[in-house]
Amino acid sequence: MRGTQIKQADEVRVFAHDAKPVDIGAVNTSAEDGGISSLTNAGTGYAVASGVGTTVAPVGGTGLTVNILSVDTGVITSFEIAAIGSGYSVDDVVTISGGGANATFTITNVDIPGTENRGVCLYVGDVTTSGSDVEVVMESGNTAMFKGVTAGSFLPVLVTSLTNNTTASEILALY
Repeated sequence: MRGTQIKQADEVRVFAHDAKPVDIGAVNTSAEDGGISSLTNAGTGYAVASGVGTTVAPVGGTGLTVNILSVDTGVITSFEIAAIGSGYSVDDVVTISGGGANATFTITNVDIPGTENRGVCLYVGDVTTSGSDVEVVMESGNTAMFKGVTAGSFLPVLVTSLTNNTTASEILALY
């Protein structure tokens, strides 16, 4: 289990040393987390290309693009994420839609990058009304909804990801 007191004693943090914007539902491509499965269908009719568009089922995520690194007679043999997108969920099936047909892979991780060993605290910079909701997955794996969060708030809890139910924006992960 992540987040035990022994682990916390090994990795003491008093103040953040870095801050990075959080894209809710962005595909995590860090080496430890690996946000995608290998191709579930390698497709046909593809060529090596950069920034190739995708579609997702069920509908939800946008902006994810891939670089097709190698093909063998139109079949994709390797690819990488070019743009991480936002609004995706684990188990979404993504189709590589540009240049060929039927190549698919599954999203396996939308955690905040760098949280494979320890969660991050959050800073909420903007809200849609007088208070917004921030739904998080805690280090323990449990989900928690923080309601009525105001702009300029810090959430001093260790989280690994934000869910698509979050209505606040301009959120920073504090490492």
